[in-house]
Amino acid sequence: MIRLIIDKSLNLINSLVADNSIVGVFDQRYLELNSAQREVQSNQTIAFIIIYKRGGFMSTKQFISAEEQLAKRGVSIQQAADFITINIDQPEVIFAAARESGVTNAMLNEITNFPTEVITEYFTFNDLDPRELDNTSILFNSDPDSLENLVNFNNNIEVLSNSSLSEQVQSLLSFDGIYPLFLGPIYTLQSDDKIYDTEELGVGHLNNVPATEESVESLFYGSLINLFSALDESELAQINEFSNKKENTEEFRALLFEVLNDTPEPDVRTDDKMFELVTNEAASIINNHFNGDFKLIGVLDNVFLY
Repeated sequence: MIRLIIDKSLNLINSLVADNSIVGVFDQRYLELNSAQREVQSNQTIAFIIIYKRGGFMSTKQFISAEEQLAKRGVSIQQAADFITINIDQPEVIFAAARESGVTNAMLNEITNFPTEVITEYFTFNDLDPRELDNTSILFNSDPDSLENLVNFNNNIEVLSNSSLSEQVQSLLSFDGIYPLFLGPIYTLQSDDKIYDTEELGVGHLNNVPATEESVESLFYGSLINLFSALDESELAQINEFSNKKENTEEFRALLFEVLNDTPEPDVRTDDKMFELVTNEAASIINNHFNGDFKLIGVLDNVFLY
């Protein structure tokens, strides 16, 4: 059965490559990396297509309407509905267009008035995983829960500045060139207006953030620093000792949210210790983001999972 899914997926990829529609199926970051590291990661295209069959911890939170999202493309609700009607017997075309335009399953419900259960079954029946359409936010595609309050920019200086952290993290990465890809948009439309909105970021308290690598870098490091600051040594030990995190994602996240809601012991970590914690975690997240072992692709989706 897996072989059949792979064969169908590769046939779909080949057809989309021919008409330049492949960005609608692949994460833009991964597509660019795959071109640069084709020999090293030749098998990862297959892994990306079937990875969602393993399950995920997706968020269905929506920050803007379908009308607002489509307006970024200069498309109306009626035009989108007509496009779907015309291509109803070509689910891969609808899927690719939705993915490229950042249109989620909930937005497809708004456009078509079909229940989301019908929409997801339509894609699933045709070997297209509907969860991929909800995996489009830059920071979080999982439900951040307690983590959301920790998401903010890094305003530290000296050893914990963005430039200092970045230099160390890049020295720990497995491949050259993946750092800027990790910080880039999921799909090109997100950066066209030079601004990231709440839907594009995946958190509710940030909006109109400059669509630059520097913005995402600052949010990445600032959030990791805030996260480690919210955990004392005993809580961090609990997290590190949890076995099979990736196989027991829901149980692990429950533990993480529980310890984050506790009041930690006073933070006595030095800046040098925080530097070590943040850079090691950041490098682990980025390396695993590009090795085909990810389920969710936001820069903060996979914190502590490796």
